[in-house]
Amino acid sequence: MFLALIQKQIKLLLRSPSELLILLVMPIGLIFILSYALGPLMEGDTEISKVEIALVQHGNQEEQVEAFIQMAKDFFPITDELKGQITGMLPVKLLEEQIMENEELKEFVHITKVSESKIDETRNEKEFSAIIEIPENFTFDFLSYQFLNGEKPSFSVYLNEGEQITASIVQTIIDDFQHQYTLNKVLSENGLLSQGMIVPTPEISSTIKTIQSQGEITSKIYYTFSMAVMFILFIAGTIASQSFLEKDTHIFDRILLARIHPITYLSSIIVSTVILAMLQTMILFTFAYFIFDITFNHFDLYLLLTFLLAMVIGGIAAVLSSLNYRYNSASASNVFSNALVAILALLGGSFFNISSLSPGMAKIGMWTPNGAALDGYLKLAQQVSLSDLLPNITNLAILLIALIVLAFLLFPKRGGLE
Repeated sequence: MFLALIQKQIKLLLRSPSELLILLVMPIGLIFILSYALGPLMEGDTEISKVEIALVQHGNQEEQVEAFIQMAKDFFPITDELKGQITGMLPVKLLEEQIMENEELKEFVHITKVSESKIDETRNEKEFSAIIEIPENFTFDFLSYQFLNGEKPSFSVYLNEGEQITASIVQTIIDDFQHQYTLNKVLSENGLLSQGMIVPTPEISSTIKTIQSQGEITSKIYYTFSMAVMFILFIAGTIASQSFLEKDTHIFDRILLARIHPITYLSSIIVSTVILAMLQTMILFTFAYFIFDITFNHFDLYLLLTFLLAMVIGGIAAVLSSLNYRYNSASASNVFSNALVAILALLGGSFFNISSLSPGMAKIGMWTPNGAALDGYLKLAQQVSLSDLLPNITNLAILLIALIVLAFLLFPKRGGLE
């Protein structure tokens, strides 16, 4: 009899074309639309364009060094070694050398020296990621600040707001040099910068990594999984509505007269929902495999995650059915399908990657069945192991237990009959 109840639930759904349209055709259509409409925005061109820096220097750097050396002779002896240190610590020269001598950095960072007479023209053209303007006597003032406790000099950096990524790279480079200047000053003031001492200069290096062990999350992959976990929620509302229709049409009364326990009936709702949820997900994944060429490595882990998600959906269907029967109304399943599914989809990241907008909401989303499953599917798309899925599996298992217990507690002993 239990199997007959399951078959009955499945046949009821298969005989409803409108429900099948929502559960199968609509997610496929949305996967197509969202993948192609938002694909360019989501995937974009991730290659960093070349960082172009314009260097505008007022005055002659060599003349300023010589002028400082002549002045400094009145305060301390100037040896050839000290001259070499002075020449080696000039900020503008150091900046150029660090970029030009670094094999990796110079591939995407280029410095162009611009005449001071063309600075206004350079600003207006906006072809550079940043413009570094060195004021008159900057080198002389810098050396005076380092060795003679003079006033701290400064130079101007104009970042191109239209190129945020490359501008931020320039900002990082400048911050590194500023840190080095501060270090030199502190060492000098505390008598730690002795003659012959070599203060390490900032080594700017970059490590370019291509992660081959992890798959790329394309828009097709993302929206295949996000739509699958969203539309699987509709199965719970659909089954709960159908089960209440059986009560409304007195079919449930005949089931009770056949001496079938209400808990057995509720269990059949859970099992039939699990079967339908698994079938829906497998159909969508098969479609994605052939149409979008999405591979499903570690298929056993996909199956495990899908089964757990389907079990949770079965628990939701049971809770909604219990509420419908207890209050003799289909309001619970209707509210769930019409409102709560959209909220869960938003929190779970079905519409967009919510972690990039709000990490706090992303943590909440991990406690929604669709959010935990979506995160797990995306991990599997990057070819992770079972240990990486444990947080997702744990969350789904906790939700499953809570929903099943709640459903059996809420379901009336005689199906709400007086």
